[in-house]
Amino acid sequence: MTTTGDPAPVAPNNPTIRPPDRRQLRTFAFDPMSTRLSGRFLGLDVPFEADLLPGPDGSLVQVVDYDATRDVWYEPLDLNDPAVLAQDGLRPAEGDPRAHQQIVYAVATSVIERVERFVGRRFRWRSSQKLRLVPHAFEGRNAFFDPKRRAVLFGYYQADRRDPGPNLPGQVIFTCLSTDIVAHEVTHAILHRLRQYYAEPTNPDVFAWHEAFADLVALFQHFVHRDVVCEAVATTSSDLRKNSGLLQLAREFGESTGRGAALRSAIGTEPTPQRFLSATEPHERGACFVAAVFDAYLDSYKRSIGDLIRIATGGTGILPAGELHPDLVERVADEAVKNADRLLGMVVRAMDYLPVVDVCFGDVVRAIVTADRALYPDDAINLRGNLVEAMRRRGIYPEQVASLSDVALEWPPALAWPKGAEVDLNNREALDLNDPEAPVDLRNPILLAAMDLDPGGKPGALQVKAPLGSDPDESELGDPGEVLFQTLSRWARLHAVEIGLDPDPELRIALTGIHVAYRQAADGQPRPEVAIQLTQRRPELEDQELPYDTRPKMRAGTVLIAGVDGRIEHMIAKPLPFKDAVAIAKLPPDHPGRDHHDAGVRRLAAMTGWGEQLDIVDALSEWTDQPSVERLTFAAIHAEIMNSDRGI
Repeated sequence: MTTTGDPAPVAPNNPTIRPPDRRQLRTFAFDPMSTRLSGRFLGLDVPFEADLLPGPDGSLVQVVDYDATRDVWYEPLDLNDPAVLAQDGLRPAEGDPRAHQQIVYAVATSVIERVERFVGRRFRWRSSQKLRLVPHAFEGRNAFFDPKRRAVLFGYYQADRRDPGPNLPGQVIFTCLSTDIVAHEVTHAILHRLRQYYAEPTNPDVFAWHEAFADLVALFQHFVHRDVVCEAVATTSSDLRKNSGLLQLAREFGESTGRGAALRSAIGTEPTPQRFLSATEPHERGACFVAAVFDAYLDSYKRSIGDLIRIATGGTGILPAGELHPDLVERVADEAVKNADRLLGMVVRAMDYLPVVDVCFGDVVRAIVTADRALYPDDAINLRGNLVEAMRRRGIYPEQVASLSDVALEWPPALAWPKGAEVDLNNREALDLNDPEAPVDLRNPILLAAMDLDPGGKPGALQVKAPLGSDPDESELGDPGEVLFQTLSRWARLHAVEIGLDPDPELRIALTGIHVAYRQAADGQPRPEVAIQLTQRRPELEDQELPYDTRPKMRAGTVLIAGVDGRIEHMIAKPLPFKDAVAIAKLPPDHPGRDHHDAGVRRLAAMTGWGEQLDIVDALSEWTDQPSVERLTFAAIHAEIMNSDRGI
């Protein structure tokens, strides 16, 4: 009991101090050579992982620093060491393996976070495993993603002794110190997680798309560094085409290997279709797509700064000689970064709208349009139209469409065909996951995805388990969740013909993936949607003379885009011919099964023809140890291009 005049009790001064949300880590200015020439390091702002172990070993990536060539384990870096925390990570140094570990961790984490932001959901590796990053994996001019080891392996080599660029002849160059190479290879791993069957080359665009997507993410990663963008704007008087560094990849690697230039550039080629139509090598073919994206980017950027230039020049649009005003540089840089984010977001969001197998660049164009139209139906700044036109100029467009308008390019809906009833072709309804014969309950995955929206909270984990005894190669998605797998499998079997999969009960339909995403639309409201990936292996269409496990696979696949109410809004099907062609011939003339069967016949012929062409090339080059499509791996393709004189 207190009396009047007694002092009030003093609360103990020990409030809880929350751990930081972000962590600053230093990297080279894209590579050691660039830092030496500019005298500048760059910083990356990444999530703060309080439970980060030495390595660094985090929730998504684990740095494993073992040099197999020299049989050496390097001491792992502890980013939570007070001395390291106090200085925003180690100062990058070519001779310190711990700095190498920091750089690969920082760049990989930054790239994954950007992809998460655009796809609208928390990213996880399959079965909640981690991606291993091996900074000093081997001696050689290569770096590549190895799906079997679930690792990105970085090599090191000696600079060319005759033409090393701004490096010492014979100097050791570490590919793990190039932020471009790290971002490129980590993106390969991300794409493989989202579409694992893109590691099976079924047409010339499959690996080319892998390379194009990895290049785009790596190039647009440059725009994370706003001071770099500001410098590019200032030194070029806002004409970014004149700044080679901002729009080039792996400059140190390219110059140190005697090429005399960066490994690859997003600009500098004429916007004509000849190069794409004649390109067969994946990097060269993918570079055409990258160039088209940057054609669209630079056009939209130029339009977006038009008013700023007019204001600064009194309406003439002609900037005077000399340096730009710092305020103008800042405003123009804002537009450059905003346009980069918008365009990269269009490409990354399209991932859920891509076929689950056998992708081609025409599919990518349709996926971009469909995904972007769902969020920005008006396309007020004509960015979609600009991008589609840039693609067309370079010979990249989809087949089997009536025109290049948004409506024609958008993926079609999946329409139901009522059983045993008179069909009104003008009033057919969309397929619905709430089919009374096989209803699919989406409440659990939607709840778990909503939990993921809180970046500081406990994440939800959607894991689907196939029935015991099924093929793990085609259905592995984690542990609990067999009910969802069973109900989706029953639904898919019931509607197999309508969605482009064979109804034969001996051909299993596998649930390869299911994702719920929340994306922000132009009106500021979230747009939730469900993406379901279904695949079906067709062993009877494969080469029966080769072992079942090692021969090239024939797969049909369908992606369904549904609302959270279960109504299917889009279907992306890659069918194969149905086994029972007689039954398909008896279907009504307008039944979707007929179209799927015909499309499957064309697709099978195209895949077979492409495989035969590869076999001919292999015979001429004395490749005889394995099927041609089986020897096409990330390691083999990267080794070939990194040791050639062509550049990617």
